[in-house]
Amino acid sequence: MTVKNYLNSNRKSTPDGMLSKVIKIGFPVAVQSALVAVLAMADVLMVSDFGNEATASVGIASKWHFVAIMIMAGMASANGVLVAQYWGKNDRSSAKTITMLVMSCGAKILVPVTLAITLFSGSIMMLQTTDLKVIELGSTYLWYSFPVLILTHLIIVSESALRSTGDTLTPLYLGALTIIVNIALNFWLIKGGFGVPAMGVAGAALATTISRLLQVVLMFGFLYWRRHWLLSAATLPDSAKLWASYKHIAIPSTASAVVWAIGTLVYQMIFGHMGTTELAVFSMIGPFESLCYSLFFGISVACSVLLGQSLGRDEFAEAFKMSQFFIKTVLVFGLCVGLLLLFAKDMILSGLNLSSAELYLLASPALTVLCCAIWLRMLNMIIINGILRAGGDNYFCLRMDFVSMWMVGVPLTAFAAFILDWDFKYVYMLMLAEELVKFALCFQRYLKRYWMNNLTVTAA
Repeated sequence: MTVKNYLNSNRKSTPDGMLSKVIKIGFPVAVQSALVAVLAMADVLMVSDFGNEATASVGIASKWHFVAIMIMAGMASANGVLVAQYWGKNDRSSAKTITMLVMSCGAKILVPVTLAITLFSGSIMMLQTTDLKVIELGSTYLWYSFPVLILTHLIIVSESALRSTGDTLTPLYLGALTIIVNIALNFWLIKGGFGVPAMGVAGAALATTISRLLQVVLMFGFLYWRRHWLLSAATLPDSAKLWASYKHIAIPSTASAVVWAIGTLVYQMIFGHMGTTELAVFSMIGPFESLCYSLFFGISVACSVLLGQSLGRDEFAEAFKMSQFFIKTVLVFGLCVGLLLLFAKDMILSGLNLSSAELYLLASPALTVLCCAIWLRMLNMIIINGILRAGGDNYFCLRMDFVSMWMVGVPLTAFAAFILDWDFKYVYMLMLAEELVKFALCFQRYLKRYWMNNLTVTAA
């Protein structure tokens, strides 16, 4: 592993063809991420016809899957960082070897996690709500989506490898196809028809399971048909050094993802214990928030891939200038998006079925907070996921996530909700304290350039 933290060359501020590279990599990722968010919104909106309990149950049950998916995301993120850098060195064998190792390791972790979430679904739902109807429906959702986590793991790791080599279209096409299938199955199974009774929450879970299985079959069938390098490239006979390098990145990356995911789960528990209506509003705003962030997610993936490939070639000056370009772009774009969302707030609330008097009173100020804070959250995303992690600065990111969320955000939000008994809008606003701390810590770290590392190793 090569570590260099100083710039040795003076190049122009923006590397040639940067914008076209960002669009080529980031746009397909953004579209796919948006489609996933639309699917999550479709799940919530369709089951909302069955009442606030059904809406809340899907929100909290899917949050447990979200925590498990964050384990995969942490592992896949580390895999993507290494694949990008090895791809920059034109080393396909190392890129394939580490991807296969990650798939195998993740499957071993997720089998017991899946069993725990499913078998003890009723008990773990009690942590988020005391509403017995919500608990029953949420448990049903988890049982019907039993194999989803393993299937999702295979997809996430495969997609991380493809995107890190610049192939963002394959994940987009296959993902879009299965999302269309998922939405169609939602209409059929949730609402009923063609001889199938309305299944409600169970239908949403079953539709997700079927479509995810289809996505796995399509992904590996396509790779086999194309004789893709991910299947055809030779694997290294001795992967000890490569695995050690991966663990150095993956352990803090995965731990950080889990720390953050459990924190978001605790936020949901806080709103759940404030009331079923508050939980329903929080559950419906969440997917829309993800939709807003999807374009920025595409930019952060493009940033991570391009920086990773430059760092793998020891092009440190170019990497730093790329990072400056991404930070400025996201800041301006985030402010513009937030302003547009603020002007369209009532239209958005109507589209989310949050326009009734009971729900509007809670949702309107929360959406205002989201619009005003989106630029800050996106700036944090690009610095953390697009820059710091691209250079393997994952131990810092783990410490930062713990401090900002567990020492600031979660305690303040819980104190406001349960001790001060504040209204929903003020409790929701307090979650921003975490983002402010993140930005202060991460921007200082970015300027110190500790993230400018070549992480590749000689695997011989």
